[in-house]
Parts: sequence; C-alpha cells; structure tokens
Amino acid sequence: MSSTALSRSCLSTLRGHLNMCADMTACTYKQLQHEASVSMQFWDDPTVDGFHSLLMTPKPMIRTSDHVFQLCELVKLQSSCKKLNLLSELMDHSGNYVHTALPFILSLLQRGLGERIHLLTHSLSPDPEWSVESEAPKHKAQPPLSFGLLLKPELATSVLERGPPADSPKAAEFRELWGSRSELRRFQDGGITEAVLWDGQSMCQKQLVPKQIITHLLQLHADVPESCVRYVGVKLDDVIITGSEVPSTGEEESLRVVQSYDDLSRKLWRLEGLPLSITAVQGAHPALRYTQVFPPLPLKLDYSFFVREKISRSLVPKEDKPCPAYVTPITVICHMEGSGKWPHDRLAIRHIRAAFHIRLGELLKKHHNYPCKPCPTHLDVWKDGLLFRIQVAYHREPQVLRESVNAEGLLVVRDNEEAQALEMATIHKPLLTSTLHGLQQQHQCFGAVCRLAKRWLGAQLFSEDITEDTADLLVASLFLQPAPFTPPGESLPVMFIATPKDKKLSMWTKRAPSVQMLHRVVMLAAESLKVVMRPPLDAYDVLIHLNPKQVPLLSQAVDPPAVTFSRGIMDGNVAHSGGAMPVVDYNPVSLYLAELRDSFGDLALFFCDPYGGTVIAVLWNPKAFIPLPFKTSQVSARSVEVTGEEAKTVPNVEAILEDFRNMGKGLVKSVEARTEKWSF
Repeated sequence: MSSTALSRSCLSTLRGHLNMCADMTACTYKQLQHEASVSMQFWDDPTVDGFHSLLMTPKPMIRTSDHVFQLCELVKLQSSCKKLNLLSELMDHSGNYVHTALPFILSLLQRGLGERIHLLTHSLSPDPEWSVESEAPKHKAQPPLSFGLLLKPELATSVLERGPPADSPKAAEFRELWGSRSELRRFQDGGITEAVLWDGQSMCQKQLVPKQIITHLLQLHADVPESCVRYVGVKLDDVIITGSEVPSTGEEESLRVVQSYDDLSRKLWRLEGLPLSITAVQGAHPALRYTQVFPPLPLKLDYSFFVREKISRSLVPKEDKPCPAYVTPITVICHMEGSGKWPHDRLAIRHIRAAFHIRLGELLKKHHNYPCKPCPTHLDVWKDGLLFRIQVAYHREPQVLRESVNAEGLLVVRDNEEAQALEMATIHKPLLTSTLHGLQQQHQCFGAVCRLAKRWLGAQLFSEDITEDTADLLVASLFLQPAPFTPPGESLPVMFIATPKDKKLSMWTKRAPSVQMLHRVVMLAAESLKVVMRPPLDAYDVLIHLNPKQVPLLSQAVDPPAVTFSRGIMDGNVAHSGGAMPVVDYNPVSLYLAELRDSFGDLALFFCDPYGGTVIAVLWNPKAFIPLPFKTSQVSARSVEVTGEEAKTVPNVEAILEDFRNMGKGLVKSVEARTEKWSF
C-alpha cells in the first residue's frame, strides 16, 4: 500500500487490475498508520490489558479527537468543485460532488494546519441503498461530513503563522494560500517575512485558532461559508470561563497564583531570625497544580463595604451588606528542620508550631509589609490580593501522635485518624500537588480537563463523594495510562486509585465514594451528553432553596442570575503588599451544609453544587425511617408512636424541616418538601 500525491492509496489484487482502496484518502491511510502504531505500543506494554483496550473498547471520533467539526449543507460542495476546477474528477465520480471535493478539501486543511496537528481524520457516510423502482437519493441528502483533529498542544494555539522571507520564491505560494490574511511583518530578529496573525489573547481564545484557520481556508478556496462549519471544539469550556473583557478558562489565573506563590516561597527561604531553618516550602492546593475549577483571583477590597474588627483590626462586612466575596486560602506547607529542640509531646509540638506561626508573621510584616494573621494551626498572609495559608510542619509529629504509654508504662504505637489526617495534609497533598504540577508541564490541557471534570461533578452534586484530589487523580490516569486497568479485588475500596507512594491502600478513596454514589456517577456520566451540567432534581425528597444574596460564589453558577450583588471588591490594580486582612474562607453555604450533615447525617444525604449552587437537595435514608423501640437517649428529631403497650420512635419530618429553616436563618429562602416522594 502506498500514498500518492493524488491523496489516494493503492491495494491491488494479484493481477493488478483492481484497486481495493480506490476511495481511501491519504488522511485515512495516515489514520490507519497512527492506530497501528498506538496498538503496537499497547501490545508491548505489560501493564495494559491489550486485548480489552484494543478489541473491546470502541473509539468513536468524538472521544479520539481533540477538536471535531462538521460540514453541513453539502450542496455547497458543488460550487467547491467549480472553484477547485474539479470537473473531470466530478465525471469520474458520476456527479458525486461530495466524494469529488473531499480529498482536495482534506489536502487544503492539512496544508493549512500543518505542524499544528498530529492527525486529520474524517468520516464518510456509507453508500446509500435504494429500490430499483425509485429514484436514487440526492447527494445533498447525505448527513454532514465529520472531521476530527488530533492536536499538537505546543503548536496548536500559536497565533502567529510565520512564512518565508519576502524575497523568497515561496512567498507567492504562501500569499496564495492565506489570501488577504497574509501580510509582511518585521520581527525582533531583524527578519522581514510573510506572516498571518490570528485572533486570541487568552488561552481560551487561542484554542480556537484551528477553527479560524479552517473557516478561512474553506471560505477562500472552496466557497464554503463559515455558517456551514459546525465546530464543536472547546464547547463545554463555557462553564469554566471567567472574565468579561477577555474570556479565560483559568490558565492565566492559575499562572498568576503560581507566580505569586513562587515569590512567597523565595522570601520564606530568605527569612532570617527563625530559631530553626526552613527545609522545604511546598504548595498543597489545587490552584498550584492548575486544577482549581475557578482559580483564586487577586482581589482589590472596597473598604466602604466593611467595618474594622476592634481587636485584630481585620475587615468585617456591615450587617446590611450581602455576603462578601469568597477569599480562598491557598495552603502552603512550611517544613522546619529536625532538631533536639523539638519536644516529644503532642501538645508541646502544637505550641511550638503556633510560636513559629507568630514569628513568621512578624518577619513577613517587618521585611515585606504583608498583612498577617497568626493562628494556632496556620498563618494567613495577604499578598498580591491573594490569601496564602502557611502551615508549619514537623516531620516527626505524625509518629508522636501514634505513640502512647499504656497502663503498664510501655510505649505503644498505634495508627489513628489524627496521625493519618496530619500525614495527608503535610506529606501526601504537597507531594500530589508537586507531581500533578509536573504532569501539567507535560500536558498543557491537563489542568483544563481536571477543571471541566470537577465542574461536572459539582454540577451533578457529587463533590462531597468524589473529592478534588480524587478527581484530579482520575484525570491523571487518562493522561498517563489511557488503556483500561484490571478491576480491583473486593477487599479494596470500590474506587481504587494507586499511586507510586500508595499502591495498597488507596488513601484518596478510602472513605468515599460509596458503591451507590459511584454507581450513580457512572449512570449520570453515561447520560451526560443529553444534560451535561444541569442535574435532574426529581429524585430528591426535599429541596432547600438558598438566598442568592448570601451565596458568595454565585457568579460561578452554571446559570448565574441576571441580578448581581456588590461583594466588597473593586476593579483595578491590586497592591502587592499592605492593606487590611479580609474575611477569609467564609462560605455560609458550606458551613450550613457541614452543620446539616453533622446534625442529620444519619437521617438524610445532602447534596449541593459548591460552585455557586443555590439549591441543597436532600435524600432521606430509608433505613432511618424504620420504627425503633423507644429509648430516652434516641429521641432527638424523632416522635413517639404508641401501639398498644409498645412505644416506638420515627423521625419527625415536620420538625426536621423546621430545623432546616431555623439553622439556615438568613441563608435559607424556602424549603420545598416533596411529600409525594415519601414512601416509607
């Protein structure tokens, strides 16, 4: 088989009279080569179930291509044949202008996209069948032509197409290809060349440069108007876009956060006057690995919105104002050197850490004028309009938490949740952040995929069961190992995620999700092409509607309301240092949810979209409504029913709903009880 200049492949019979691949385009031949190469990689990889991934897993174009577009109104290809002077080829195809124009359109797009793509694929509808007694179907009745692009991330988003020098023989060919978009430009290296500059300021806009190329070339050379091109690349990015003047999907904001963190890290390393030296500064927040759904934005505070707290002089919103803008604490772990100065008592270690927080705050205020607020567990630093939460860590503290002395005076070492939580916060999360940050450097779209996946999970009310760290690891597995894994055994968590540092326990999914929640996630994911970001609420028993005025992340909602509220921030440049400490990590919705789960977690499940959701969905636990024998210790939120001489208790639904209202006073707008769903 060989590819020729006429975009045809040849696979002939033994006698050489019949070409079995007469209708195969060069793009299809390259796709065949690409799939064969990928298949051989899978076969040779001992960690991959090659049979399942290659022979049992379907690969539709929508899942194997980075961008997909369609050509509609195929009747327009008649004029394309005239424009491209394909009349003789049209006769060879018996007037089928779709088959005639397709190879030349593919060649045109391949030439224009050039080094931006690995592969250009297409689908062609099968030849129609019809009764000999009826007329043949018209060519324009064929379904739209579909095309897929496999992009080179490092080149696909470039807004500059630099051509040959002005005096080069190839300059005329370059101008002929790009038409009026080509113009002479002088570059910093002194060269004067032909060049094409595409539109795009943010990464969000640059991702659509291939679309600009495709629509321009089809209009210029094939008389196919832009209205006939249905481009579906980056369509879902709308739900993670921020900014009004220059839309962004978080890449620029994440970079700004990372740059500010790097600057803070350097300043921490250079601090003098600490009793012990700093051995490591590590980020432990999704924004520092480019996976935060909505990265923290630098905030310029409107001081007229607040009053000063008397003792700390921090800002507190006035009573008549809406909930202030949410200030995200960006966690930074600061490891101090090991020394004999550290005590071996858990309480004493906490006191030493608190003293370090106070001293760090004093030094940062003195040398850099950063507003700081020390606490026993952390130090909040206001820098560049961002809030960094520094936590001092001592590497032996988890071991100290595991040690205890029994009644016989012997030292006993037992693992416990407190030690595990501390290890997770100070060791595993920083390591995860560092590792995924490295993965982002290898794959530019990794962060965007994580943000989109977590936005979907949040919109479907699953953020409590599939945490941010779990979602990031799931997405990372797609980039590192696209082939499916062997299902884990029954003794392991229902969702098992193995990492180089955790191959046996799956610490990230040990507590959640449950079997039921994972099953529901899989079910909704399968249906997500129908309703992508708007969850069905019919299945829930109670809906708690929230007051939008008190939802600080309202602007991040899938369907933000037309009415907006002032939340104590202003437009303009942010000061690098100085100012007052704002209200930090204050989200009434998450606090209310935590209180509901703490008070009624045995009776119901509570779901909410953490990104601006204004509805909390409640699902009763059927087992909790089984009548129980009366006990004075178990009458909370229950009513007594007496049958004969037997007294039993059941949940008092009316009182519980009233508690929902009272606990969320000022935040809860209404409680919608769907009584038709109650069938206990």
